[in-house]
Amino acid sequence: MLIQKYVCLSLCLRFIKTEMQKIEIKNFGAIKHAEIEVKKVLVLIGEQASGKSTISKLIYFFKILRDELFNRVYQDSTRDYFDIPQDLIFPIRQKFYDFFGSTFRLPDFEITYYYSVENNRFLKLTLNRNKKLHPKFSDSFLSQEFKFDVTKLKKLLLKETTSRNVHEQLAHEQNKLKYIQQLSSFVNDAFNSYQDSSLFIIAGRNATVSYSELFEKYLFLNLQTQIEDNKRNSFKHKEQTIDETLMLSFVERVSKMKKLFEKYGSFEGLLSSYAEVNVKKDYSKKICDKINTILKGNYTIDRWGEKILIDDDDEKYVFLHNASSGQQEAVRILQDIFLTIVENQKVLRIIEEPEAHLFPEAQKLVIELLAMMVNSDDDNQVIITTHSPYVLTVFNNLLFADRVIKSNESVKGEVAKVVDVNSLISSSDFSSYSLGEQLEEGNDTYCLNIINEKTGLIDQNYLDTVSETLNGDFRALYSLHSKSFARK
Repeated sequence: MLIQKYVCLSLCLRFIKTEMQKIEIKNFGAIKHAEIEVKKVLVLIGEQASGKSTISKLIYFFKILRDELFNRVYQDSTRDYFDIPQDLIFPIRQKFYDFFGSTFRLPDFEITYYYSVENNRFLKLTLNRNKKLHPKFSDSFLSQEFKFDVTKLKKLLLKETTSRNVHEQLAHEQNKLKYIQQLSSFVNDAFNSYQDSSLFIIAGRNATVSYSELFEKYLFLNLQTQIEDNKRNSFKHKEQTIDETLMLSFVERVSKMKKLFEKYGSFEGLLSSYAEVNVKKDYSKKICDKINTILKGNYTIDRWGEKILIDDDDEKYVFLHNASSGQQEAVRILQDIFLTIVENQKVLRIIEEPEAHLFPEAQKLVIELLAMMVNSDDDNQVIITTHSPYVLTVFNNLLFADRVIKSNESVKGEVAKVVDVNSLISSSDFSSYSLGEQLEEGNDTYCLNIINEKTGLIDQNYLDTVSETLNGDFRALYSLHSKSFARK
């Protein structure tokens, strides 16, 4: 993909720190009102149907608009100037309808994404009187300089050479490459986004394991057909296809990962193929050890299929499609984390329920690996939706460990015996919210920031309240049990 190639090339020109981003949502789906800071690590917890997936999908939508603008400008051969309605407004409106369906029957809503809180650079989505989407950019979003520079680049990209001289033709292509890099840089800066790729890792990941390759191909074609058919629907009849779109992207990613693993056979085999990999040997071994512990064996793939080798014995194995649901749910996340780190990628990853079907110790290791992935590059970002308070506890330990070391560097060695210091998370890089009806008595907040401002940790009152709900049930039962003995 051109954008992945040239966005990466343009990153070397950037030396500024990423600014704070935030999303505000009013009256959309199950979300009454939510205001959420989107940091390097964002964790959303709540009951089913509380709006976690909706929020994460909205963030994904806003984040990939950068790619939409780049592709629109780069591929346009009809105009040699930048036009906001044609290059931005109409594509955003169409993308929203394709993702979330027609807005014709929706109540009025307001969704604002701040690409830079510091510079008040945002995109606001509302409905007009005809119930059509009305995108509005802040005045600080697209400067006159940006419009002028992009128009200039469009003219240069459309310019063709008539020379038959090989050297002049080569120089022309090299200039085009330079213009594409400049365009990528302008768009990245406008959207305050510098990742190479964005991926939404869906729940139900075992669908890419438990079914045959023929089924996967059928599923892929069926998803493509549904998405294309919906694009042809009129405005009022647009249906939501974001789940199909996300599944399609995920299946594509899995297909590429499997081909790469097929070539080298395993995590260790793939790692050894990176002769100039910028991952230290002991660090990479730690990653592989965590992966093997989660999978309860060594992942391998050959012409017979994907397997989990037990005790490093080629004769003792279980085919992945016969493995536990936890192994099947985790393996695609683990493959993606591994490749992101060893290939030094800059990524946005949105992951639904990374804890699915995993024992608490395996959940801990998955979270540690995700933290290692985030820490492998300043621009890496992960957004997690979860039902598990245990996931919050793991993150809290990583936050607290970071705080302990910062207050006293000499204890780093001792901390390392408790938690993996490669997984530590700074409180300035972490945000977490509880969604839905809150557990605190008298608190009717729909979206609750559960980070304590003073400590930078997850609020102990929230964690205690979650535990207290379960403990309260036990105490009630124990009281009844005591009474029953008293009656005897």
